[in-house]
Amino acid sequence: MAISLPDIRTAVTGYLNTSVTCTVSAPVPDVPGTINPNEEFTYSVTAVNAAAPAGIQLSNLVYHVTISPISVGLLKVPASPPARLSSDPSAPTLAVGSFVAGMFLFPVDNVLGVGDSDTISGLKGKGLALGNGSIFCHVHADVDMDYLFPTSLTNLNGIRAFSVV
Repeated sequence: MAISLPDIRTAVTGYLNTSVTCTVSAPVPDVPGTINPNEEFTYSVTAVNAAAPAGIQLSNLVYHVTISPISVGLLKVPASPPARLSSDPSAPTLAVGSFVAGMFLFPVDNVLGVGDSDTISGLKGKGLALGNGSIFCHVHADVDMDYLFPTSLTNLNGIRAFSVV
């Protein structure tokens, strides 16, 4: 079977766009009814990886969550998982409890297996002014090379029957 290396690169680049689905739950106001200016709300983000046989395990999973427009609301930096201003795992963490327009969340379990889903619950935001806004989420991840290219595989045994007489 002929494999073109640029085709592999293209397939890996497109995998996250076609095989991983991210959703944001409906925000739940802390004060029942509606989200009002200067009131907080709770939401969750979920990533779902494609099932077998099309799925590929992902590692170094990072959630990128943003809100728009920032005149209507902001996101509250959680205590857990750690939040940073960039996808660089060595970047400084954001101040817990501060409000931001976007953040990168680094879950402790940063592997998304084939057919797996992962949810970060209990995230908070704050309404600022009257209007309509949206919370966006996508993930950054690496294809797990050990999953994609397994090592120490075996083939079928060669067999030869014999008799001792």
